Amino acid sequence: MNFDWNPNTIKWYEDANEYTGFFKNVADLIAPKLKGYSTFCDIGCGLGLIDIELSKSIQSITCIDINENALNALKKRINDNNIMNIETVLADYRKIGGSWDVINISFFGGSKIEEFLPYCKRLFAIVNRNDIESNLKKYRTCNKITCKKVEQELKDKNIEYSLTEVSFEFGQPLSSIEDAKNYIRSSAPNINEYELDRYLNKKLIVTRHSQYPYYIPKRKPIGIFQIKGDIV
Repeated sequence: MNFDWNPNTIKWYEDANEYTGFFKNVADLIAPKLKGYSTFCDIGCGLGLIDIELSKSIQSITCIDINENALNALKKRINDNNIMNIETVLADYRKIGGSWDVINISFFGGSKIEEFLPYCKRLFAIVNRNDIESNLKKYRTCNKITCKKVEQELKDKNIEYSLTEVSFEFGQPLSSIEDAKNYIRSSAPNINEYELDRYLNKKLIVTRHSQYPYYIPKRKPIGIFQIKGDIV
């Protein structure tokens, strides 16, 4: 199942990144590894927040996604920041020919890593290190591949890799209690009112931020896989 990018989820995701600097932190780890490369493709880029950060570190970036809402939000951010080296492509990556020095895939679903290797010199795969929170897991409709699963897959196929494991804050700033409830329901639509209130009573904190008086803290542990591609 693909993530549902709509005006609400786009705003929540952008707000979380702005508040925590999550994708800048991730980009700061990847940027030094881009030296010597000139072309970069982010497949399934979503809002392209990591690409905005990496645009200072590589000559050309291609952002591919099948969701028009996500790409429109990315285009706006590109224009607002006067970025000239990011191209957006609305398409299924399987139908696009071409190759790049570096391919990046972040928080992907059912794709197999090895299918990207013929089209790059270097592949980065950013993956959740852990599964989602157990107290909401039964209500989630969209689960992601975890670090452990990717490692096992690569080992089974004798694919060499390096792995960097880190953890950054990526919590959610919120404008009201109702905003908080809608945020949780967006990813756990079947949650009942009792469990929702119980979760928020446990997690929601009050801030002194005028725009975002509430916050749900979340430390997001990730693994960044680096794999040599087939292109020499």
